[in-house]
Amino acid sequence: MEAHHTLLVVDDDMDIRDALQDALELEGYAVQLAADGLEALERLRSSEPRPQLILLDLMMPRMDGVAFREALRHERACSDIPVVVASADLDVRDTVDGMGVAAYLRKPLDLSALLSTVKQLCLPV
Repeated sequence: MEAHHTLLVVDDDMDIRDALQDALELEGYAVQLAADGLEALERLRSSEPRPQLILLDLMMPRMDGVAFREALRHERACSDIPVVVASADLDVRDTVDGMGVAAYLRKPLDLSALLSTVKQLCLPV
């Protein structure tokens, strides 16, 4: 199956990254991975194709999700990419308020909710 959309998964938990990559690739998405915000910014600045969606964890070392989202706003070539926050934070709604994200999901992730959100936010190619 040819991948129609590229997604960037930013999470410091390798097991979560791998599980999301497997699930999303089964749905036909191409998946790029980053372990934290700094790695994600490097990937965005240097990789093609540009992802259509970023799935972002909040709690990460080096550069957390909030700092990454702020930095992303200043990246002219990438500032319009929709961001979906995935967090175990019980106050995730308050945390993402004002971050300008397209959606948020609570961890542990419900796979059907995740896939539905991704499909909704990825525009037809």
